[in-house]
Amino acid sequence: MNKVALLIPRPGMSYSMVNQGYADALEHLGWKVYLCNPKTKLECKKLIEEYGVKLIMTHSRFGMRQLPINTINANKVSVVVDALPLNLTHATIDGPYELAHDDEPDLIKKIQNAVVHTHLEPHLLSTYMHGWLDNNIDIEHLPFAGNLIQALPPTCNILTDVAMVANFTHRQGVMKRFIEPLFKRLDLLGYSYQAFGDNIWKLAGLSCNGPLNNITKLAHIYATAKICPNIHTEKQISFGAYVNERSFMIPLCGGIQVSDNPLISKYFGSHCEIGVSTTDYMNKVVGLVDDQSQRLDKIKGGVEHVAHNHTYFNRLSTLFDTLGLLEFADEARTKGQTAAVQHCWGIDARLSAAERDIPYDNKTIRTT
Repeated sequence: MNKVALLIPRPGMSYSMVNQGYADALEHLGWKVYLCNPKTKLECKKLIEEYGVKLIMTHSRFGMRQLPINTINANKVSVVVDALPLNLTHATIDGPYELAHDDEPDLIKKIQNAVVHTHLEPHLLSTYMHGWLDNNIDIEHLPFAGNLIQALPPTCNILTDVAMVANFTHRQGVMKRFIEPLFKRLDLLGYSYQAFGDNIWKLAGLSCNGPLNNITKLAHIYATAKICPNIHTEKQISFGAYVNERSFMIPLCGGIQVSDNPLISKYFGSHCEIGVSTTDYMNKVVGLVDDQSQRLDKIKGGVEHVAHNHTYFNRLSTLFDTLGLLEFADEARTKGQTAAVQHCWGIDARLSAAERDIPYDNKTIRTT
């Protein structure tokens, strides 16, 4: 079977952390990955036939419309669909995003080897995804994950007290409730911080470096801050909907996060601090900035936990198992665990250099 994959992003999203995470993991496993958005079924058909595509990862609505099902079946292509909600009340968690088209379950039934997944927690499926379930389509619960390939920072030496990468155009209420009071308090108390995101930061009267357009800088930002705040929307928290991608990426890069989402304890246990109110959240962040006595232990524990359990290698092994591609599932587990061990060694070497106050040098400190 050719190891060629086509990843189709949602319309209007030229870049996605999730798509990049899957693409990086697949390429590490020896797959040739095409990340593009064919506009028509004919264009998608040409890609399948010309490049020997055997795996398509797409999404509801336009991602489904682009699939030439007869060609997919004739060429034994496996299809993975990131499903949008489908229910009678048109309810969503992350509105104003769209719902899946009503006929998508029927289209899925025509594909010989397909899996439909969502990051929504299982207790929400009967409410938000019953349009799929009522049509006898199984929904795989697949949480977000950390991109192991992009998570090794050049150094773990502290450069700032607090760092955050987040946009708030679609969640300005969260900015007002948590981030604005937190960062104004940091300013008042004389703590340093780095912020990357949209213009809502500046509208709130906070300093911001602007958008972070280079994913390769993310690990450096998280690893060189004492604390990394992480924020969800009110609906995500109140419904226990899911934990976001940053929940996994911050600790994987060697950062210590404070989250506002109690659901995170399901995935991280003691490896994450949680602030459940504005005051509690601010106190947790400031308190951890001042108390770094267990910093190294917290980082090592968080890195190991995510690297071995919550990367895109883990998610791919689940998808391959469900698709019946057992050889690829085993490969994802084996090579993913090897990459996880190497990553943990790399973080440990950088932490050791930071602890001894010496520069980290790839040429003198072996990580593999």
